[in-house]
Amino acid sequence: MQRIIVEVGSKNTNIDICYGKESKHILTIPIEFEKDHEKENKLTKEDIDKLIERVHILNVVYDDIHIYGTGIFRELNEENIKEFVKEFKEKTGREFNILSEEEEKELHEKGVEYLANRNN
Repeated sequence: MQRIIVEVGSKNTNIDICYGKESKHILTIPIEFEKDHEKENKLTKEDIDKLIERVHILNVVYDDIHIYGTGIFRELNEENIKEFVKEFKEKTGREFNILSEEEEKELHEKGVEYLANRNN
């Protein structure tokens, strides 16, 4: 079974496809949430629309899609987070999960460990 993982970061959105324990990077999309957030102190409509448009494309092809926000999304105030998550769900039909710092660190460590073991 294939699963799509979308990691929405501060500067880039990474899309990977997973087949069981194997994964393959599909695409990196530059969406500069952090840079634009610094200007307006909130997520910009343009950045949100870029992300939503990409998820719409994925929705046409894939059923099992998981979307995770990292750093910049932890910096948003509670009102901005609620608005964004609600709009995202309404427009894509998908949940937007914000990883804690600990979860993000753990996933990176597991990824590094996996790559190190795979190359041995």
